[in-house]
Amino acid sequence: MASSSIPDDVAKKSQADSEMLQFADKDSQASQHSSKPHYCKASTNLKQQPEVERPRFVEPTQDEAPTAGSDATHEAGSKLGDEVSEYCFTWPEFTDLVYSADGSINLKAQNIWTQNMLKTAVLELEKASLFDNAFPNITQKRKMALKAVHNATVKHKEYAIAKWVKHDFDYTVALASILEGQLSSFCTNLKKLAHQIVVSCFALKKGCTDEVEDLIKGHKYIFPTDAKGKVFGDQSFCDKSIIDTIQLSIFDGKNPIGVQSCQDFVSVLDGNDNPELPIAIVCLIATIIYAILKDWSSGNPPSSTQVKSFNASFHINVYKAHQATLSCIFDGSPKKYHVLMAHLYKAVSGAVESSAFTGSLNACDYLDLNAMNEE
Repeated sequence: MASSSIPDDVAKKSQADSEMLQFADKDSQASQHSSKPHYCKASTNLKQQPEVERPRFVEPTQDEAPTAGSDATHEAGSKLGDEVSEYCFTWPEFTDLVYSADGSINLKAQNIWTQNMLKTAVLELEKASLFDNAFPNITQKRKMALKAVHNATVKHKEYAIAKWVKHDFDYTVALASILEGQLSSFCTNLKKLAHQIVVSCFALKKGCTDEVEDLIKGHKYIFPTDAKGKVFGDQSFCDKSIIDTIQLSIFDGKNPIGVQSCQDFVSVLDGNDNPELPIAIVCLIATIIYAILKDWSSGNPPSSTQVKSFNASFHINVYKAHQATLSCIFDGSPKKYHVLMAHLYKAVSGAVESSAFTGSLNACDYLDLNAMNEE
């Protein structure tokens, strides 16, 4: 393995990916006088965008077409023919962004082509949060959003938009801000979906303060227990609430992310093809369950506002504690780590029943590494 620390691997991968991309900044924008954007002016009543005829771009050859892993995001535009490059600098009407009267910008106000590209970008950003970093800081989130925009423009062959993103800082920030808002909504929706699962799994009801406190202490809620309350320390993150939430939110429904990204679930072990859940998914869902339990810590059912609210900055330390638990397992035995994460993948993807697996903020209080299986 390249490293014995899973979170560090994730961080290095994200950093390496971001360094490959180049975007407009304030300094570079100052020298691009010919690329001044023609934004659609804000109006008090947003109207549906009129259909405009799309320009006929020269179809790039295989060598000219940008790829998701290329040196860039926006080198895409420069690789097109002279005719395309020159036209892009006039910024076709369909690349304009629509702002509301208060200066804000949202996805649904954009024309159909931009909407379709942004919807793909949102999905790309959600995947990045689930596979790489579910709790990015401001800088990391912006880089993740910009990379998602790049990948989406490549998939939709929106080379004019890619060109504009390269040359105009304000345009780039506007697109990224749409995605960043969608990412916050994504986590909030996961919490709303998980709420009833958590209530059911832990039998939460009025007056449950002591029970909730016991679950939160040492992150006991990530471990399954028997009828007498015995904690199975060799089955971290295997509690039914975690498995059911991951299954319902990531692998269930119409064309879910888990199915779309099936090729991205890979083993940390060389020469092993059994898919695993990535650390970010497991830690994110465990953190959301913690947040729900905290909503019940007073012993009273949370308000509808609490149920619909999730502030990532309040729970970043919990997320890191769960990362530390998985790192502890990996550092102790990569094979045991793989068996755990591979089992979780099978359980949430429907390959096996979740019950088939046997074998302070200190998340290792209940962890029994010696009892964990390596096969």
